Amino acid sequence: MPTMKHLILFLALLAATACQPAATNVAPIAPTQDTRAGETVLTSTPIVNAAGAATDTAPIQIKLTPIIAELDRPGHVFALPDGTAAVIEQIGVIRRLTDGSVWLDMRDLVDAGSSERGLFSVALSPFQSELFVSYTRASDRATVVSRMPMIDNQPVITGISLVIAISQPYANHNGGFIAFGPDQYLYVATGDGGSGNDPQNYAQNTQSLLGKVLRLDVRAGQVPYAIPAGQPVQADWLPEIVAIGLRNPWRFGFMADQSMWIADVGQDKLEELNVVSLADLPTTNFGWRLREGNECRQAGTPDCDNPGLMNPVAVYAHTDGNCSITGGVTLPHPRLDGQDAVLYGDFCSGVIWMWDAQSGSQIIADTDVQISSFGRDADGVIYVSDYRIGQVLRLDIE
Repeated sequence: MPTMKHLILFLALLAATACQPAATNVAPIAPTQDTRAGETVLTSTPIVNAAGAATDTAPIQIKLTPIIAELDRPGHVFALPDGTAAVIEQIGVIRRLTDGSVWLDMRDLVDAGSSERGLFSVALSPFQSELFVSYTRASDRATVVSRMPMIDNQPVITGISLVIAISQPYANHNGGFIAFGPDQYLYVATGDGGSGNDPQNYAQNTQSLLGKVLRLDVRAGQVPYAIPAGQPVQADWLPEIVAIGLRNPWRFGFMADQSMWIADVGQDKLEELNVVSLADLPTTNFGWRLREGNECRQAGTPDCDNPGLMNPVAVYAHTDGNCSITGGVTLPHPRLDGQDAVLYGDFCSGVIWMWDAQSGSQIIADTDVQISSFGRDADGVIYVSDYRIGQVLRLDIE
């Protein structure tokens, strides 16, 4: 998600595209493009390995097909209990992709008055019929995680109860993300509190929940949460914290090899994708505000040269229209058997990358979608949200 400095760019893009039809969603990419009725097919360049040498895998085709339109700032797409997909509208509404009907309306509880406040992510409990939601609380604009029961696969908002609340000093970097890990703990990624350059250095402050990965045990419904065994991971860390040094994490996910990826939005130079095993996640320092991407922000700073800082697996610069990384979704690699890959994109340029541990990161599509989120349904179908146009598109990899 972009920082507040991108709001002017967003408004300019909105004005420039107000007269375009919703189906005009993808710009050409070399070497070929084949446009069919209601969809656009793109062919990527061949996959290359980390050394830049082409592998013998075939180029990847990307097809984008509009599914639903006229949405209010669409974001996270996720699978409902029945396996179909739904999309979050930042204003506080969740709609089914099948027919646009409302599955949950939280507008009375949500403050969505700025570009980085609102309803941002949800997680279905893996162990009981319960929905977890992460949003900006209308009463005080804190970022909160709450839970509510579900009856017949429908959330019961009257039963909502608080899990955790985090005060926000500024109006940006309030989003973050929540998801259950393979260990059934609830993971929460938080921004650094906003403004610019993390003026209070919250991301490195281990007594603050801002700019962190938190891990909570929410299996006991009678208490908001418990602290998992082994936490705090350091004596001087708050017990909820398992990793520090994030700026504005815009989505994370897990892979089959028990690793976690995190897309972290940069300040004004570099965007980064991080991958760390869950075994190594406790005590990880992702580096902000000492570093942006893989670069020290102040040359010669001893802490910045600390080999204990986690290096990102992929970095790209604010060139060619790039401005803000959007994660992402895990998928089986379409060309490399037995490997997972991560799709991610850029909010401003619409470029989509694919990363895997063998080949590294490569561009697979160049679109004009203002990518605010990705997601999947229970069948593994991938979707991408277009923030500017207000639509969700199905993304097929061929």
